[in-house]
Amino acid sequence: MSEEKRVIITIGREYGSGGHEIGQKLADRLGINFYDRSLIELTAARSGLNPNVVSSSDEKAPSLFSSPYSPTISDQLFYAQCDLLQTLADNESFVVVGRCGNAVLRERAKTLDVFIFAPLDVRIKRVMDLYMVPTAEKAKKEIQKIDKARRTYYQYYTEYNWGQRDGHDLIINSSLCGIDGTVDVLERTAKVFFGID
Repeated sequence: MSEEKRVIITIGREYGSGGHEIGQKLADRLGINFYDRSLIELTAARSGLNPNVVSSSDEKAPSLFSSPYSPTISDQLFYAQCDLLQTLADNESFVVVGRCGNAVLRERAKTLDVFIFAPLDVRIKRVMDLYMVPTAEKAKKEIQKIDKARRTYYQYYTEYNWGQRDGHDLIINSSLCGIDGTVDVLERTAKVFFGID
């Protein structure tokens, strides 16, 4: 597929902002592939890494106590996913959620790089409803823990600051228009950006 025909959208997201659902719906609307944790299985199959071991290292930076002289499972997974994402970008259109997609593909392909956020109270409610978390305090702790892990991972492997404008073309508050409204905005933006109907 020629580069000008490919549509590649990367989505970073705060936990509970709806980024995963937005990415899936956007890919469906545009009729293109969607990748998230499914990249783990593809990466494991392609690289020979154990899928169970790899799954526990997904989007996690190596420990501070890891040896700088030998690659950790997290390192191996990250670089194998980079290789896979770059191969996919050479051959197809897709939406990818997470995986440092914006940084990995920055020099490789024309991409629309999006970061999705929402106010904490909105995310707490969404996490409670979606994952049946019993209290707002537990949901808040889960949000803080996962956002911290994502930030650490992203800033360990890229030169950008997580959620900041230096690594993204568009930063959008999903609570303003809701999930479907945010998909509408991103679909229109993608069509203009990539010059598609």
